[in-house]
Amino acid sequence: MLNVGKGRRDLIIALGGRTISRFGDGVALVALTLRLQADGAHPYEIALLLGGGVVPQLLLVRAIGRLVDTQDSRRLLVAGGLVEVAATIPLIFLHSVVPIILLVAVLGAATMLTGATWAALIPRVVGEDHVAEAVSAQQSLNVIALVGAPAIGGLLAGAFGTGLPMALDAATYVVVTVAAVLIRTRRRPAPTATEGKQASARSGYAILRADTVLAPLLSGVAFVVLLTGMVDVVLVYLVRATLHGGGVWYGVTEASWMAGMVGGALGAGRIVSERGRVRATIGGIALICAGIAAFAVAPGVAILIPLSILGGVGNGYALTSVSTLLLMRTPDAARGRVSAAANAILGGAQGASLLAGGLVATVLSPREIYALGGLLGLAATGLLVARVGLSREEEPEVGLEPTT
Repeated sequence: MLNVGKGRRDLIIALGGRTISRFGDGVALVALTLRLQADGAHPYEIALLLGGGVVPQLLLVRAIGRLVDTQDSRRLLVAGGLVEVAATIPLIFLHSVVPIILLVAVLGAATMLTGATWAALIPRVVGEDHVAEAVSAQQSLNVIALVGAPAIGGLLAGAFGTGLPMALDAATYVVVTVAAVLIRTRRRPAPTATEGKQASARSGYAILRADTVLAPLLSGVAFVVLLTGMVDVVLVYLVRATLHGGGVWYGVTEASWMAGMVGGALGAGRIVSERGRVRATIGGIALICAGIAAFAVAPGVAILIPLSILGGVGNGYALTSVSTLLLMRTPDAARGRVSAAANAILGGAQGASLLAGGLVATVLSPREIYALGGLLGLAATGLLVARVGLSREEEPEVGLEPTT
């Protein structure tokens, strides 16, 4: 466990509550997808379900960012948690597509609010010197939760119907809401008059654009999120149709990527310098794209396992390092807006990847899609090296001075 002194109790509560909630979300998504499919929903309605939680991130980013940076963290976390519970309970019983998608959108907005609030609160819990370790722990736990959630969701839905997984998701929101009440650390933004004027004039997007390190790195990570999501759409076809592997090989390939992500996230938590995190982000992107490109020329299904581990390690390093940089290079008074903006960028890229993968799959084979994704990603990595550089000197944080 992190050596964070009196913040250890609050960190355990925060990490535990958020991990349980993330697990519940994964279980619920599988259950809702199975419910709509069984009820005869069209593929575009499934796509709307998957994208329903992303749209609020794009539309409400400014409003939510301002809330997080101006209101008490406990009030926001409790209010957001109660909205999540209230929106999930009807999903236990509903089968109509339109209200389900609308409630998923409400959940997306509430989850964005609580996620940005937690992200801004964590540095207060652990102290600035332990942010990287806390982000690493959270990313690792998230991956572990997401590995088991789909299987549990499918098993519960098959054995007891889709209502029970939704009830479980509602219970996890109750848990994370209780966790918000139990945490003693609170973030009460109270900028001075000068800081308040400057803060209100700058959105999270504006702060990110002004940062010469975060702007290109986050763009690079978002581009790779788009590419990996695009190739994920055709992974099952590559494994089963092109390489003639069975369903077990498909599952093991996915699990291998997740295992690599856990290792990469834990490794990134040990990096102590900003320069090292910049290098880890760019190097992680390169590993991801190299693994994707190698998928295109895989002679057999077994080689996908080490390639997936390689790509997963890069994924863990890149995501954890850039998440840490987002917090460390942003002053405390602006962390809510920046976290909301970054989540919207990455969430938008993930949503667009589903559409892109489906469209590209109509004209290219799985091998061609993997080759295209890997080569485009490696080209983007080269641009990042030229733009940010791997040997750059340390730069001071940008934006507002941190508040105490």
